[in-house]
Amino acid sequence: MNSAQLHLVFTHLPIVGLGFAIFVNLLAIIKKSVELQKLSLWCYLILGIFALLAYLTGDGAEEIIKTYPGITEDIIEPHESFALLFFIGLMVTTALSMVGLYMTKTKVNLLGRFNLVLLIAAILLSFFAVKTGSTGGSIRHTEINQGEYKQVK
Repeated sequence: MNSAQLHLVFTHLPIVGLGFAIFVNLLAIIKKSVELQKLSLWCYLILGIFALLAYLTGDGAEEIIKTYPGITEDIIEPHESFALLFFIGLMVTTALSMVGLYMTKTKVNLLGRFNLVLLIAAILLSFFAVKTGSTGGSIRHTEINQGEYKQVK
């Protein structure tokens, strides 16, 4: 597999997985379940790992996609900008989840509040997830920008 293929594999999990992590986190808070709170922390940690892999394969994917006709830096730049913000946010969330996992061994009573902070951060990050995915998709999926195909008669 080349860098572009790997980049596509790794980018989808952080975007879609963020919604799953938010769902688990919300469920954990509603049910006040320590086990679900721990699971949500692990979800954020896994998202961070895949986000790191997506980030590391991004430059290689860019070099490959720039060889295609009509693909310029102007098309790629919005994706890079939103992806960087999403990546930084996920790295912060991942670091916080690691702190939370450590807290499960020492201060379980603070875990609920900690997960609430992560939930708010993840909901805010979902904006960058959507923008990253849509700007990335628009690089090669012209139907995103052009809408419905209209056949010329």
